[in-house]
This record gives sequence, C-alpha cells and structure tokens, in this order.
Amino acid sequence: MKDILIKSKRIKKELLYLLVSLALADLLNVISIIVYKSSWKEIFTQLGYVFMIGILFYILSIIIRVLVRVIKSFF
Repeated sequence: MKDILIKSKRIKKELLYLLVSLALADLLNVISIIVYKSSWKEIFTQLGYVFMIGILFYILSIIIRVLVRVIKSFF
C-alpha cells in the first residue's frame, strides 16, 4: 500500500481556511447577539451551532475552490 504525502504547506493552508471559517461563524454569532440584544452568555451556550456553521463555511469554501480550479482548467 502506498503512503499519501501531504506537504506541511498544504496542511497549514487548510488549517488557515478552517480557522477563518470558524472565526466568521463566531463573528456571525456576535453580530446576532448585538442585533437581537440577547445575552452574552450565548457565545458559550451556542458554541455547538457556531462550530457546525464554521464547518459549513469550510465545506462551502472547498466547493468554491474546486469550482474555481475546474473553471481555470478549461481556460
């Protein structure tokens, strides 16, 4: 069986995408707390939802990056 090698540069890049996605989801949570004048404890109580939204953002970024790569390959 062959080993799959992933370069450290690629791993760091993907971790950065994931970190940005999670940060955007957390920012969205903070904005919703401000807009709806909710309790600030929701930053901690809604952490599961924030994590899932962050994963959704990450998956959407993967889809967008794949589509861009496919479109670039045609040109």
